[in-house]
Amino acid sequence: MMTGVMAMDEEQLLTEVKEGNQTAFQGLFEKYQPNLFKLVYYKTGDYALSQDIVQETFVRVWTNRDTLKPGLGFFSLIARISQNLVQDHYKHQQVRSKHADHVKMISQRHADNPEQETRLSRLQQRIHEVADQDLPKKCRTIFQLSRVTGMSNQEIADALKITKKTVENQLHHALKVLRKKCEGYL
Repeated sequence: MMTGVMAMDEEQLLTEVKEGNQTAFQGLFEKYQPNLFKLVYYKTGDYALSQDIVQETFVRVWTNRDTLKPGLGFFSLIARISQNLVQDHYKHQQVRSKHADHVKMISQRHADNPEQETRLSRLQQRIHEVADQDLPKKCRTIFQLSRVTGMSNQEIADALKITKKTVENQLHHALKVLRKKCEGYL
């Protein structure tokens, strides 16, 4: 840490960070990263995941620095952000696991039936066509992020800088259009 930054207390550092001072932000990072990493690692037991969550926590602090409140405890803030990220990660893992199990079950069920495989392939092709041709751009992007890349609604909201409710509404709309347009394929 630079000498001037080391002499600053938490409130001064946060005030400087709020104003966009990268050196002060680096000072906050160096001061709080080790303890936050220990906390996250205790919760996850996964070294690489813990590093990613801590990094994402500080990215979010920097991105939203204008909302910082210098008088409040900074460690409490980053602990809460990291806890939310841990929970989101495990919720996302559960969804992916359920989805993988479901796909595996469907694949096994249709593996011995070439007609079913063909129908499934046509349905998947139709879904892609409808998504590309009939969904508005924003709706299509959200649908693809959710269903193709497997991002959670919150991850999509954060990435696109929109509310989680907007993501949910757009996904609802996309599924409604897909059901209608793919009716003959089901």
